[in-house]
Amino acid sequence: MYNLTNSQKDILQQLVQKFPEGHIPKEFFIYKTQGGNIIKLEDESGDNELKITQLDQEALKNEGLLLCTGQRCILTGKAYEAVDTNFNAPDTSFVKHLTPLADITNLDEDLKRRCLPTLGAGSADPNTSWDTAVNNACRVLENRLRHVGGISDTNCVGVPLVNEVFRKNGTLASKFSVDAERQGYRDLYAGIFGAFRNPSAHHFVDPTPEKGGAFIVFVNLLLKKLEDLR
Repeated sequence: MYNLTNSQKDILQQLVQKFPEGHIPKEFFIYKTQGGNIIKLEDESGDNELKITQLDQEALKNEGLLLCTGQRCILTGKAYEAVDTNFNAPDTSFVKHLTPLADITNLDEDLKRRCLPTLGAGSADPNTSWDTAVNNACRVLENRLRHVGGISDTNCVGVPLVNEVFRKNGTLASKFSVDAERQGYRDLYAGIFGAFRNPSAHHFVDPTPEKGGAFIVFVNLLLKKLEDLR
């Protein structure tokens, strides 16, 4: 990481653009003026200037990005490396995948329709709105399991529904070539209904937004796995 301000990083990026690595000339001049220091650059469009303070110049030199002798300066190899690596900034693009509901583009349409309006309207009491959203997510999952599993009996709910779908002779048993995988699906979905659906159906859970969001994203994954079995 570099101890530079955003304006100092911007100055270096502009210099690197003006003087690509491997091209000449790389040398430029910093002139002291009454209005402050300026970097005089020359390119195909003619002369142009880039303002730089004494502190900015010293910061770039201290980081080993700039070498100066009097008014004459050059960029170091480290300067090009700094810009190429965005000043060693860590790649945080993965964060959105770890943040529940940060990206809803791939969210199941039923979850969008049943859960998001509640969350959008419940900012005054976020815990209450998340309780409703989690409850609705459970119902979406149960309804999808019944539909994909071909169970017409609407009174068959929760763990008994899971058993009808994923038992050895269940409606989706033929989808599995390995019995241990079928049993794994049975245990997974039965656990979701036992640990989340049942408590949410019988009393207020009021999960935190972090827990509620994580659950909805997990239900979204379970819905996708069901669709793969359709």
